[in-house]
Amino acid sequence: MTFKEGLIYSANIAYELGKWAFAILIVGTILHYFVITLFIISGPSMETGFHDKQIVLVSRIGLFTGAYRRGDPMVLKFPGDPEHKKYIKRLIGMPGETLEIQDNKIYINGQLLPEPYIQYVGETVENDWPVFYNNDQLETEALLLHEQGKALTQPDMKVTLGKDEYFFMGDNRENSNDSRMWYPASKSDIVGPVRFIVFPLKDWGPVVNPYYGTK
Repeated sequence: MTFKEGLIYSANIAYELGKWAFAILIVGTILHYFVITLFIISGPSMETGFHDKQIVLVSRIGLFTGAYRRGDPMVLKFPGDPEHKKYIKRLIGMPGETLEIQDNKIYINGQLLPEPYIQYVGETVENDWPVFYNNDQLETEALLLHEQGKALTQPDMKVTLGKDEYFFMGDNRENSNDSRMWYPASKSDIVGPVRFIVFPLKDWGPVVNPYYGTK
């Protein structure tokens, strides 16, 4: 093979590799924005089901179907955050519903919502509690619930959601910045539901959502 032939051969290989790299980049971009994407969990707000630094797969099919389900652990953009920081929270209230928090219970359109995933996570540092927990009465109530392995859900509130509004809450109720503080998120804030835990390997597997017995 002559030097010229070698250059042509090398150029052809580089061209073919470039085509494949470009195709992979395009396909990867389409998958990321429209099918499925990776998300690294940050913080303890979804303990005990999800943990800091877990890597999860997030479905983006809902962009087209809008078929979100109550109980879905969802990745969403923090509403109003100019840096578009993303959170993971559980979808509790759906569009058009009236959600009420009263006496440590959640009601959807007047019907009690069972929440088997809510439990006391561990010792709560006073300065880390959400601002609406910072009084002696709520602290006493929380400690009584902790003895039963339960977590306090505050504050009491009632909100009726608009046609494109969703109410999100962290499972770690005593250490979660969620819709109780910033109120409903819009459909445009939603990235998608978490469907699979990728890492660490000990947690590898599909995400099983709760059955509420409600619509």
